[in-house]
Amino acid sequence: MLLLNYRPVIRQPTGIGVYANGVLQALLGLPHVLIPGGEEGTAQQRLKRLSWTQFEMPRLAKRHGASLIFTPAPEGYLGSQVIPQVVMVHDLRPISYPERSLQSMYFRAFVPPLLHKARHVLTNSRFTARQIQRCTGLSAEKITVIPLGYETEVFRPAPLSLESKERPYLLNVGQAYPHKNLKRLIHAFAQVVQHQPCVRLVLAGKPHANESRQLQLLVAELGLQHRVEFRPYVPYTELPDLYRGALALVYPSLYEGFGLPVLEAMACGTPVITSEGSGTEEVAGDAALLVDPVDVDALRSAILDIIYQQALRDQCRIKGLQRASQFNWEATGVATRNVLAAMS
Repeated sequence: MLLLNYRPVIRQPTGIGVYANGVLQALLGLPHVLIPGGEEGTAQQRLKRLSWTQFEMPRLAKRHGASLIFTPAPEGYLGSQVIPQVVMVHDLRPISYPERSLQSMYFRAFVPPLLHKARHVLTNSRFTARQIQRCTGLSAEKITVIPLGYETEVFRPAPLSLESKERPYLLNVGQAYPHKNLKRLIHAFAQVVQHQPCVRLVLAGKPHANESRQLQLLVAELGLQHRVEFRPYVPYTELPDLYRGALALVYPSLYEGFGLPVLEAMACGTPVITSEGSGTEEVAGDAALLVDPVDVDALRSAILDIIYQQALRDQCRIKGLQRASQFNWEATGVATRNVLAAMS
């Protein structure tokens, strides 16, 4: 019997929630008990969930006769491992790029001992597996890499003849954490506007408590108020059209375990500009323009190349679709189920 601990899946899912929902159908084929999520992700709720995870979850698993607990996030109990656990680690960004936040405190204090306690650890890229080994000393044998996927019937290209009715725009998708590198993106975009004044930049994702205000001030300082649009959380059903209408997804994050927007954009036939040296490079392969994320001039040049060169956009579209075809949630779910079934 498998206990599926889906408590970390919040009401408006981002990366962790999208992954958890993506593999769920495959996991429901195993004998299981599902503990649903649905919280809003507040700090108070996280603290209560931490307490529940340490004390109530193992008792609940024992009561249901579970032989294994799976949590699709790096959460679990640290006591005597009477019922073994498998956890999913999407990245260790709160350790590598810490903030003064409850999340960073949790990752630094709880995640390394949890990974040592767990029977096995799943992760989404070889890059993240190396980060786990570097930060925790975990052996490679205790880690299985299973790449993420996407819904092939949802994220698909629009016909080439269908043009966006909106003014041309560049797109970034993701919550505005500092490591997303949006300040450098805005500076690069300010230079792009000097050559292409009609192009807009759409920043789609949940606001960040501190960073979003600084980004808005920077946009005002650079006189880009009518060129940069901040969109809050975009519902999952609206994302494909947002990708399809963009000239390119520009995703110059300093650190990503995987970079799901890169995969989703490629699946929609949208050219991608993203960072070298992170999980995004592993996902993109040779199907995207890779840039040094701290080099604003390189980022500007890549954007202008995409804008000016139709042949380059076509090439990125073709290669992106080919690359995206190698990923899907069904394969991710089956691989995950096989690991859990072997350990139950």
